Amino acid sequence: MKQWLDLRQAAKKLKSRFNRGLAVKILLGALGIAIIGSLLGQVVQNVQVEKRLNEQLYLQSQTIEELQKIATLYEELKNEDQVAINASLSAEILNIEKTYQAGAGLFEQRAEMLASGNQVVKVDLELAKFLRFLADKQWEEAEDQTNKVQEEIERIVQASIPKLTSPIAESNNTLAESGYTRQKVNTSRGEFVVSLVSAPGATVTIETAGESDCTDNCPTKSLAEHVAAAGGFAGINGAYFCPPDYARCQGKVNTFDTLAVNGRTKAVLNRDNNVYSTIPLVAAYGNQLSFYDQTVQWGVDTSSGGALANYPRLLRNGEIATTEENGKGTRGFIAQKDNIIVIGHVFAASYGDEAEVLKTLGLVNAMNLDGGGSSTLWFGGGYKVGPGRSLPTAIVLK
Repeated sequence: MKQWLDLRQAAKKLKSRFNRGLAVKILLGALGIAIIGSLLGQVVQNVQVEKRLNEQLYLQSQTIEELQKIATLYEELKNEDQVAINASLSAEILNIEKTYQAGAGLFEQRAEMLASGNQVVKVDLELAKFLRFLADKQWEEAEDQTNKVQEEIERIVQASIPKLTSPIAESNNTLAESGYTRQKVNTSRGEFVVSLVSAPGATVTIETAGESDCTDNCPTKSLAEHVAAAGGFAGINGAYFCPPDYARCQGKVNTFDTLAVNGRTKAVLNRDNNVYSTIPLVAAYGNQLSFYDQTVQWGVDTSSGGALANYPRLLRNGEIATTEENGKGTRGFIAQKDNIIVIGHVFAASYGDEAEVLKTLGLVNAMNLDGGGSSTLWFGGGYKVGPGRSLPTAIVLK
């Protein structure tokens, strides 16, 4: 019995030891699994981190490469003289603008000569060379060519001066008392031919082809029609306008921006246009004219015989009133001395030449009118100059 009990106790001890050993093994196993799991997780995390790091390093390398390119470009730009480059570009732009503006002026002068009935074949040949230089961007050569074109134009202008009906050996600097004359006037600037109508006691009226403001394809009349509408005996072209044969006038053909008041119908044109309110104006009051240095000084008096603004003013109280100089051409004018109204044209003259001629003739106040291809003068039932272009404005003597 005792042996049985001893054996049983020994079995219990063995079981207890076994249970404790199993628990330790399970604990150790669990701990091992946890450690292995942690290690595996750490490995996965490290792989992901490494991947992200590699991606970041790649992006950084790309950024560094771009920065290096920018730095290289920056160094190249630093070594360039940007001031010199900008100056060169500005100079070329200025050359382009200057040359094209000169070219536009030459073509407009050509249009004026054509409208005046002159032959322009030689001018066209010189203009063709000018255009070739422009096409090749040879600005200096093009500028030199403009001078050659201008010389040819000047030659034609001089050749187109009207011949005197009865040749006069000496110049006649005396203003005719009345009627139409064509005479030479000798001035400090040279000798000039003048066609003019001297009309003591005549009344003046301003004529307009339209009765309201106009922005394109404005109405016009021949000078003969203007004279007939007013019942006059003489007339001359009016203010500057945009003729149909000027390229820059497309879309505003026959427009004029200056103030005009029709002395017969009392229509006021361009009243609201203040752009040219500072240019001269002449207003008609019976057989007297009032000259103003600026349009705003007049004030729109519809009880008058009309008014017309144009530029420049040529004479003021017997003295030359302009310092402007321009190319040679046919220059229209309206002037007065005492009760004598004078209208006419000076040929192959600049503004300064024209003013000097009128002063030499003893006129007191005068304003320039349109000229060139628009030059036209009517007297005694026919044209003495022109007929020129169809006109939106005219000055008529009655």
